[in-house]
Amino acid sequence: MKKTFQVEIYNQKFSVKSDTDEKHVQKVADLVNQTIFDIKQKTNSVSSLNVALLTALNLADEYYKLKLKHQEKTRKVKKEIKESVELIDQCLDFVSAIS
Repeated sequence: MKKTFQVEIYNQKFSVKSDTDEKHVQKVADLVNQTIFDIKQKTNSVSSLNVALLTALNLADEYYKLKLKHQEKTRKVKKEIKESVELIDQCLDFVSAIS
């Protein structure tokens, strides 16, 4: 069941509906605020739109990199599982042959 939480991002108050708890929602808002702060410091941009767009790009880039990393790890684990199953099958065939 979704609950509504209040967060403040870039000095703007927002109502956020989420299935997660308030602590999670606040941590996400804190991450956005920290990213905004970092970008604002690096760029010295006064445009809220520019800062918001750069923040979105930075967070999307981080998400995309993590997604690719997760996909690669998943591929490797699936390969290792397949190899392990093949090895187990070989062992079972061997045991059956000597029984």
